[in-house]
Amino acid sequence: MPEDGPDLFELPVGGSGRFEPARLTQARARLGVSKTDLAGEVGVSAAAIGQYEAGVNSPRPEVLDRLAAALNVRPEFFGVGRPLARIDTVNAHFRSLRSARVSDRQKALATASLVWELTFTLERYVKLPEVDLPVLPAGATPPETAAVLRRHWELPDGPVRHLVATAESRGIVVAVRPLREIEAVDAFSVVIVDRPVIITSPRRSENVFRHRFSTAHEIGHLLLHSDSSEHGAAVEKEADEFAAAFLTPAAAMDAALPQRLDLAALDRLGRTWGVSPMSLVRRMVERGRTTESSARRAYQRLAMTEDPLADPTSAYPGEMPSLLRKAADLAGDYGAGVPVLAEALRLNTAQVRDLLGDADPRPVLRLVGGEN
Repeated sequence: MPEDGPDLFELPVGGSGRFEPARLTQARARLGVSKTDLAGEVGVSAAAIGQYEAGVNSPRPEVLDRLAAALNVRPEFFGVGRPLARIDTVNAHFRSLRSARVSDRQKALATASLVWELTFTLERYVKLPEVDLPVLPAGATPPETAAVLRRHWELPDGPVRHLVATAESRGIVVAVRPLREIEAVDAFSVVIVDRPVIITSPRRSENVFRHRFSTAHEIGHLLLHSDSSEHGAAVEKEADEFAAAFLTPAAAMDAALPQRLDLAALDRLGRTWGVSPMSLVRRMVERGRTTESSARRAYQRLAMTEDPLADPTSAYPGEMPSLLRKAADLAGDYGAGVPVLAEALRLNTAQVRDLLGDADPRPVLRLVGGEN
């Protein structure tokens, strides 16, 4: 079970009736609601919301109920007495869109914090895989880091099969969250109390090649930048270099890549290695098999012919997250089902199932419009 981490969470210090200011910040950020908009909905001033979140004042019981209704949580959600990952203390590396704002990142971090809290709660009942990442030699480059990880995980020289399942078996929590939660962020990774968490969006997971590369990219961040708060293009480039070297090692590519730019051959090779033809074109440039100008023309041709549904993730077993769902199923077998998890997290059961990645079990009512 994770050990206590300074400034990251509080363990029980009394009844759950006391108000935890960071819980209000977490719930508000997760929905992307501003203090002003929330204040208007619950009938207080924006300054009052700020005072609640700063711990200067606590909301009256009737205001707490209105806050809970506005933020779609139970009133007990705001109480102390359970692990809390404070989003202002969590460092993350984002693969974000240019339009991403601070509020977008806070929204994503609030989601990640709840995923971690679910993981922590599950560990009360189920022993999850221990985190198994190597210690890097000083000054290791991204390709060297990729080679170290392959050796550490005892992966064969060929394609990395079942990348997400492999990462989960080594203690990395992976979750795909809906766009409404991380719309402006493609993927990101955090480490909370020694537990790595990778979050991706359907924008990435709908195509297995992007999904696998994004997952490898985030593993690169976990290894290369876990102790760094540095962000920017240079850091992202290093994570990309790691992902390329991890999924398509240079020595293997030297033997496998065609001698000339052949998109049909790259398509076949990509399906074997689980990477996109565009990625392999880039590898051909890096390995001196083609020029930048030829690569640009190839990218244009691939962009015109790409079908995002041509390689669904389901065709590659082991690439969709399953660790949390399987842990919840096992916990349920021993009497700690979803209602127990929901009570521990102070969420409703539907919210817990959503965090687990479970579809709503209720039948869907479909209405067919009548003719005019």
